[in-house]
Amino acid sequence: MRCRSYLLFAINNINSCLSPHHQRRPRALLGSLVAISAAESSHHSVASVVSAAGAIGAAANSHVEVTPRRNSLPAPPIFKAISNGKHTNGTQQTTNRMTNDRSTAAELTKRPQEAREMLKRAQIVCFDVDSTIITEEGIDELAQFCGKGAEVAALTKEAMGGSMTFQEALKRRLDIIKPSQRQIREFLKTHPSTVSAGVRELIDQLRQNSAEIYLVSGGFDCLIEPVADALEVPLCNLFANKLYFHFNGSYAGFDTNQVTSKSGGKGEAIKIIKSRFNSDKVVAMVGDGMTDLEASPPADFFIGYGGNAVREEVQKRATYYVTNLADLLW
Repeated sequence: MRCRSYLLFAINNINSCLSPHHQRRPRALLGSLVAISAAESSHHSVASVVSAAGAIGAAANSHVEVTPRRNSLPAPPIFKAISNGKHTNGTQQTTNRMTNDRSTAAELTKRPQEAREMLKRAQIVCFDVDSTIITEEGIDELAQFCGKGAEVAALTKEAMGGSMTFQEALKRRLDIIKPSQRQIREFLKTHPSTVSAGVRELIDQLRQNSAEIYLVSGGFDCLIEPVADALEVPLCNLFANKLYFHFNGSYAGFDTNQVTSKSGGKGEAIKIIKSRFNSDKVVAMVGDGMTDLEASPPADFFIGYGGNAVREEVQKRATYYVTNLADLLW
């Protein structure tokens, strides 16, 4: 009965975050859909409807809208959402190529004053999550936790050579990891994300300037929702990928209809965000990776961030680039 009530809640609220143009009732429910019961999961997982075996294959031939995200802030999360990063002399310790050498950071930085002035004009600011809002790369951390770190790292290296599409690479990573609901819960409990230095201050400043904040990620919503909650970003302002699970909690696949599961998905997400507003809004994209850079356009401008990991091609091609988010404060 409890699961049924959660399912009805999800169905009744399925249009809560869509623009009027996109609002419509789902034509059918695929297979048997269940929600994780409160006794088995935090409210973060309850927000995601999960699929029974066979539902994923049927999705290709159906016009079903997937579970929406909440339009309001949730109750305080059960899991610790983020941990405070430890920083030294205004720079942060991270795991990839670092920029905590002041001279190196200065060499990498490009036009920070202009970037700051551009952000003052932005009415919507979209942030990447992994290695931007947080210091970690979520899928890599989850793979390591599930004992598949080396295999996923090898596949990531292969994918960076351009041998597969983003969605194919995502599918192959997940087919290696096959994270269960139990593993996701344990991962969230034992591996809280670390917020990047200056994120809270920058978001607070942007809100004071009446800017809307969005999170646009190729990661998984079940890992990102605690971060969104902690930063007070409504979950309807989150674009990320969704995982499916069988009744027994085992991994069943991911939602291939999410725009962020495809190449060019972040740009498509920004188009959707723009369509939510009647008037033109100035949209900024902030992130560390090529998928972030390639989202501008449709974003009006892009600011590269290298405080956690420097992607050399991004740093080279970006008009604006910072290694310290404090450079964007005014």
